[in-house]
Amino acid sequence: MHEKMSREQYEESARLKVAETAQAMISGQMSFLLGARRLDALRHEVSASDDADFMVFVAIASDTDDYPVGPVCELWDKAALERLQPEIDAAERWAKEQSTATCKKLIQRFS
Repeated sequence: MHEKMSREQYEESARLKVAETAQAMISGQMSFLLGARRLDALRHEVSASDDADFMVFVAIASDTDDYPVGPVCELWDKAALERLQPEIDAAERWAKEQSTATCKKLIQRFS
């Protein structure tokens, strides 16, 4: 039988996900657009809904939410995705510029 995870255990697990996501973004294993969306969602799980460091990712996620990233790209028409790719690439560069330093801060805070 599985034991229920305590609130503290759940939050610690989410804290590790924050650090892992930020590290994956910096190391190039995850796009900054996808990472921003994950961090935007995770901020609620680590009691940081209004935390200034997370607001960077909230802004990125909000400004780029119409761009397909990650597995959802498989559902898009290839021609449509190709037409949109230059915009996605520009948004990715912008997101990286805006959030690399904050990713490093999150790694320090949540590791």
